Amino acid sequence: MVDAWPTSLPQRVQLDSTEAMADELIEHPSDTGPPITRLRSSAAADTFGCQLVLTAAQRTTLKTFVRTTLKGGSLPFTFPAQHQAGTWLVRFTKAGLPQFSHFGPNAYRATCTMLIMP
Repeated sequence: MVDAWPTSLPQRVQLDSTEAMADELIEHPSDTGPPITRLRSSAAADTFGCQLVLTAAQRTTLKTFVRTTLKGGSLPFTFPAQHQAGTWLVRFTKAGLPQFSHFGPNAYRATCTMLIMP
């Protein structure tokens, strides 16, 4: 069973989130004419970069969720879909584990990058 994003954390991200389609193409040069293009795979993961505004308690919850529940961020989890109903199956990228910045009394910004699994 896959763990779910904690309900005590924000269920919607900041408006400056980014969603990028996976690069599923391979190109090969041809002797003449344009390169030959084909799909690399039928299962590619899109990238979702986001920012969350958290309280100190929510920051602790997120750190515990990543370290303990997700085994350091290595396991997938369900996350509320941001532009549609339902949930996404996601996991953090290695370079996209949550990073925190303090910007006010009891206010933190968490920045992270996830892969939306196919």
